[in-house]
Amino acid sequence: MLVMVLIAGALFLGSDFFSPVRFNREKIEVWASDGQIQVCGLYHYVNRSPLPMSFSLGLPFPVDHDHPAPGFFAISEANSQGDILEEVMARQHWGTIVFRIWFWPREERWIRVDYIQKAGVESGRYILLTTRNWHNPLDSGDYILHLAPGMELASSNYELQPAAAPFYNASSFKRSFFYPDRDWVFSWRPSDALRASREKLR
Repeated sequence: MLVMVLIAGALFLGSDFFSPVRFNREKIEVWASDGQIQVCGLYHYVNRSPLPMSFSLGLPFPVDHDHPAPGFFAISEANSQGDILEEVMARQHWGTIVFRIWFWPREERWIRVDYIQKAGVESGRYILLTTRNWHNPLDSGDYILHLAPGMELASSNYELQPAAAPFYNASSFKRSFFYPDRDWVFSWRPSDALRASREKLR
């Protein structure tokens, strides 16, 4: 009986170890251009518990020599279309950006994360492997890459298809029951027309 009381108390006070919160869907849009990557991520969480609770999350960024930490980021509560409802406050904890979400019993929430990152090379990476920390596959994942005018896709380690209208110069991939074994790595280059135009200006 005492054990059950302690577990219930941990849930209510927001212990992530006992947490019944599940991360089960994401919608990711990336805009890439010369020198910059912009990401808008929409993440769906569900509290499967009959108790109210809070849950803390870390926000990792794909940082390396050619991709410094973002100069801008924002975290918000949103609706399923991505419209911002309310800002979520974040803080630094041991070098990691963390934030906390409060849930009512059985409540579902969408969290939106936006960031802008400089790119010293014509490539980028979106972190997918952290999904495995939840020990469950995503019910669904939608990923779109938008390229600036005059740019074309050079490579992607996930096979991309041309995105449907109304997207311009974009490609995408979708997965169901997605338990990624690698991050999404992509690159782009100037199109033949843009390269020819640049050559004429020299």
